[in-house]
Amino acid sequence: MLILNITTKVMHGIEKEWLQWMKETWIKEMMATGLFGEYRFCKLKDNDDEEGLMYVTQFYCDTTENYDTFMSEQDDRLRELGHQRFGNAFISFRTIMEIIH
Repeated sequence: MLILNITTKVMHGIEKEWLQWMKETWIKEMMATGLFGEYRFCKLKDNDDEEGLMYVTQFYCDTTENYDTFMSEQDDRLRELGHQRFGNAFISFRTIMEIIH
């Protein structure tokens, strides 16, 4: 099993709107791809700074094929949704993790 880990720094001025959008729209879009079995949406503790707050969203993939399909067919479209809505008021980076135990 793989975990797509997306860490996002959200500027203070958009945090409330961004959180609502994540919960009501973007996470649902990710799950609607059918390529993830479950997800976790977390706020990093003790990580508030002048620029913004950090959040982590983790999507669980049962197979490498599901992850590869997501990256080749869905990732660009779903990344663009956030940029269309919020511009450069947030920044994200992705990592992929393999569950060992």
